[in-house]
Amino acid sequence: MALIRFRYKIAVPAALLLLSTANANTLEEFYKQYKSGHYPQALEALNQLRVDENSLSSKAYLSGLSYSKMQEFDKANIQFAKAIELKNDSVDLFYEYGQSLYAANELRKSREAFKTSAEKKFNRPASLYYVAHISQILEEYEVAKDYYSMVLKEKDSDLKMRQIATFQISETLLSIAREKSVEPIDVNRRVEKFILPMMQKSFEMDKSSALANDINQRIFELKNEFNLDPDVLANGRRISPKRYSGYASQKLKFDDNISLTNEENNIQQSKKESYIFETEAYGKYDFVAKKKFIISPEARMTYSQHTDRSSPEVYQNDVYIMNFSVKNKYEHLFKQKPASMLFDVDYSRTMKDWHSQKKKEFYADSTTFTFGESFSYFDIGDTSVKIKRKNYNGANETISNHTTSLTGDQTFFLPIQHLLIALFDASFIDNYNNKSTSTNTYLFRLDYIIPEIAPTFTLGFGLAYTLTDTKEMMATRGTEKNFNPSIDLSKELNSHSKISINYDYTKTSSKDISYAYNKNVFTTEYRYSF
Repeated sequence: MALIRFRYKIAVPAALLLLSTANANTLEEFYKQYKSGHYPQALEALNQLRVDENSLSSKAYLSGLSYSKMQEFDKANIQFAKAIELKNDSVDLFYEYGQSLYAANELRKSREAFKTSAEKKFNRPASLYYVAHISQILEEYEVAKDYYSMVLKEKDSDLKMRQIATFQISETLLSIAREKSVEPIDVNRRVEKFILPMMQKSFEMDKSSALANDINQRIFELKNEFNLDPDVLANGRRISPKRYSGYASQKLKFDDNISLTNEENNIQQSKKESYIFETEAYGKYDFVAKKKFIISPEARMTYSQHTDRSSPEVYQNDVYIMNFSVKNKYEHLFKQKPASMLFDVDYSRTMKDWHSQKKKEFYADSTTFTFGESFSYFDIGDTSVKIKRKNYNGANETISNHTTSLTGDQTFFLPIQHLLIALFDASFIDNYNNKSTSTNTYLFRLDYIIPEIAPTFTLGFGLAYTLTDTKEMMATRGTEKNFNPSIDLSKELNSHSKISINYDYTKTSSKDISYAYNKNVFTTEYRYSF
């Protein structure tokens, strides 16, 4: 570990005054060369001095300074030792001798020189620091701790000195803990309770200093070593340090063929167009327990209003949806890679103008239970599989149903930094009060995302294809097919907000013309995230 130098102005002229005035020209040449950094020339001038017995110590001292500047530390040490033997009284003699001895790796002699410098009260905070620092290198940690503490007690210690001394005390305490602790758990406890808080304190003393970056990196290293980083789970997965997230958004849509949704799985066209104002608010918080469990309560509110107030088949779709869920993860390893076991509970209440009276009434409740697993079986990206059970209870009992879904998705992280997501979903919907409308649906979807297609812009393409087995209505409706491409372009305005535009096309084919339709939806959105 290199010695950190705390510099000061060397009083060369004061030393020169001790020499004979008969050497004035030579002394002037020495001082000129020394001040200019021409140390070999300064030594030549010094060697030309005619000195008496009383001036030998000053010549030795100045020679030591020059050799030290030339990094010829063995020669510098000889001259400094000679100056000390001749009782030179330059105030910085022992301080400079200590630095030269340190550079020559004579650590114990260097420490004694710095102790003397501190006793003589020359640059005392730095002298004490060097005693502590060398003791730390010599693995005499208790001595190091005591001297670092003395640095902090010195009234002349500046912020820089206090910051580095505090940091080094924490490093010394770590070494003492490793040396004296019998059980690893004891070291872990000391790091968590004492050492890391002290490092954090030193970091906060001056966050803008060059040392602050080193301290922050050291904190990061220790948290990883002792598994104390709150953002790294037991399986090694790193999560966001921000436990909460949420957003508020406002959408303006134009739909050229409003859908009539009388039952959850049976959609017809109205042949009416309308603008739609949709406001949404969402928030969640992640509670992390024992670095293995993540419990995330979520809330989402959606309010949609159609501008066409003259067509009942349009404004009957005005809706207010409240959704509350608790998403749970158990973090573990699968094939030595991070994986998550999933268990989610979702509750939703829908208020809708289903009687076309321009007021929203209770329409349906639903509760969904989801079990699943997210893992990295392939190197290309994460895989997840889920099974869901949804109980949908409508105010009109004919739309009540049970839905069982099997879902799988695969993420592909492409070499060109693009993202591809493939999804398959099979849902089996049992309208138990109206069996003839029960269906099985099979959804295939691809999403292709291009981040930074231009600075702050993200482009996304979607393509979905759905097959609907109409079961008992097969004779009249057949197997219905839904083709749904989409494109989305978003721009990040700042770290909290973005705007986006979206185009969504839907084409559904069916034997029954009332279930066959085309529609185009254009959407603009402003979203503020926090």
